[in-house]
Amino acid sequence: MASSNSTPKLVPFEDIKRITNDPSFDANLIDAIAKGFQDFSSGKFNLCPVQTIGAPPMAPLVPNVADYSAQVCIKSGYITGDDYFVVKVASGGTPFENSGLMQVYSQSTGRLTALLLDEGILTELRTAAAGAVAVKYLGPRNQKCIGMVGTGVQARYQLRYMKQVTECRNLLIWGRNPEKINALKEELKDEWDIKCAKTTNELLESCDVVITTTCSREALLAGSIMKDGLVVCIGSDSVGKQELSTDFVANADLLVCDSIMQTQERGEFQHAIRDNEVDIKSIKEIGQVIISGEQRDAAGKKLTIFDSSGVAIQDCVVAKMVLES
Repeated sequence: MASSNSTPKLVPFEDIKRITNDPSFDANLIDAIAKGFQDFSSGKFNLCPVQTIGAPPMAPLVPNVADYSAQVCIKSGYITGDDYFVVKVASGGTPFENSGLMQVYSQSTGRLTALLLDEGILTELRTAAAGAVAVKYLGPRNQKCIGMVGTGVQARYQLRYMKQVTECRNLLIWGRNPEKINALKEELKDEWDIKCAKTTNELLESCDVVITTTCSREALLAGSIMKDGLVVCIGSDSVGKQELSTDFVANADLLVCDSIMQTQERGEFQHAIRDNEVDIKSIKEIGQVIISGEQRDAAGKKLTIFDSSGVAIQDCVVAKMVLES
């Protein structure tokens, strides 16, 4: 038990980068996040309400900024009987650079055990690992092409983690900024066979896995072009965000999320649920899917959508991995 005058451990950014750049870290994190989702859906995780600062309907933190998308997200919780509970603070979006830290506390004493000065990178990594878990357990077999909507930091991390769960290296990207598209293409040209799409419909026509990573507040994917495959929604993590049209969501054969509670409030499915186009009872948590061993019917025509709003279990998992490394 920690003494009353014990000093919390400070884990600097440089140490976190060293730990997370270890060749085994990505695969281990994917497995740990999959296990965390199972614990979450089994009722072992105690989830606290999410706080989002600076995003609509709140006033912006920085006024009069074109294309403002900044927010600060605070997530917390703990696994019953584990060593720690975690409070994560992460900020990002225009005009911010990504930043943040994770506070790790002892469950037995309530005292601060460690501060992980990660500058938001652990949030990026645990989010990317969730996307990889979705492809591993929900994606079609033998993917032929990966589609990426968005060209920012999270798009890069998603592609880093995709390499752990698929042998496909064909990539079709769409973004709104030509300079950022070209920068991403140049950066990843040695790892992926990259082509650029002029419309998001091209991704729906050509790809069997599509990943969305924007901060959009209006639908970017719509219609009924994609009949089979997996769409992984990463960007919608707060109230009002939206990357898919409600009819696109309603037309899917299988809807899966990280948290039923969060998806109706701040996830991609919030709009379709609000408009009564989707019954929340039809949505499954990915932890439930993994536990049940339910396999995707790769032989049939089936469109699956996975909504990742980001759950604090992911923060607890990655924080413990780093702290104990």
